[in-house]
Amino acid sequence: MVIITLVFAAIACYEWNFLQRRRRKTRTFWIVGCFWAAAFLYLMLIYSLQRFPSPNRLIEAVFTFGK
Repeated sequence: MVIITLVFAAIACYEWNFLQRRRRKTRTFWIVGCFWAAAFLYLMLIYSLQRFPSPNRLIEAVFTFGK
């Protein structure tokens, strides 16, 4: 779990520097940050709760809901 956090921190630093060097808008920072946070939280939930549904099962459930 610590390694996953370190990897995500490294990716976040890289993204932050990339966005600053390219002088992106504040909105872009928010979009990238929210996607990053959602991916990190989902991965931590998957790691913590082994029985948490995978994305494939969630997508399958959405498209086979009425059947």
